[in-house]
Amino acid sequence: MSKKYVVYTALFGSYDFLTDISHLSSSDIEYICFTDIECNNNLGWKIVKVSNFSSTPAMMNRYYKLHPHCYFSNYDASLYVDANIKIKSNLNLFFEKYIAKGDFLIPQHEQRNCIFKEAKECIVLKKGNEKIITRQMLNYKKDGMPVGYGLGENNILFRKHNAPEIKKIMADWWEELVKESQRDQLSLAYVMWKNNKKLEFLDETCRNTNDYFEYQTHKKYTNRSVLEKFKDRFFILSRRIKYHRWCV
Repeated sequence: MSKKYVVYTALFGSYDFLTDISHLSSSDIEYICFTDIECNNNLGWKIVKVSNFSSTPAMMNRYYKLHPHCYFSNYDASLYVDANIKIKSNLNLFFEKYIAKGDFLIPQHEQRNCIFKEAKECIVLKKGNEKIITRQMLNYKKDGMPVGYGLGENNILFRKHNAPEIKKIMADWWEELVKESQRDQLSLAYVMWKNNKKLEFLDETCRNTNDYFEYQTHKKYTNRSVLEKFKDRFFILSRRIKYHRWCV
């Protein structure tokens, strides 16, 4: 009996374009997109229209990202991908590879291995409220969260999502996102540590060379002028200087 797999994404607001997967075909894998956008061309995805929600587009994305067990109980495993990640080839062998390796694997972060360092970077880049992120990290540190526990990029998530342990981790992760900052990279390692589970990493990411995934620039960063890029770099440099002593 063939195993049943699902690949899914969640696209809310105008943050990204939907990637084209019309070249992919597999009797074992279904491709689903949760979205609030009118899609005249589904580009190979099965579109699940979400029309009524009271949260921000970012939190709607994270809700579907963290709750595959609520929608895919009849699938053996799932793969979440951010909407800006291009899927280059059929994922049958990918699923067969990782179904034997673990129940939750993610891409390893290329630059950092610690949520405290990532928190500083989020503050520098203004990817979240400084006070909320600082409070969150202070709470984690007070709770005993170790430095250098590991860090994922979290834009690709392989899960055996029906496993009770994974359901609990997803519930705990969502709880942290609701009560703390909405940066899911900052809370996942903490949740894994609290559940006595090590982070496990995929060999393939959207940034290294592989057969499956390729990073595409977010919609808002396409077609920027040279002046806009210069302003961004100057802004980031000034904030690195401002926050170079930040720590918890």
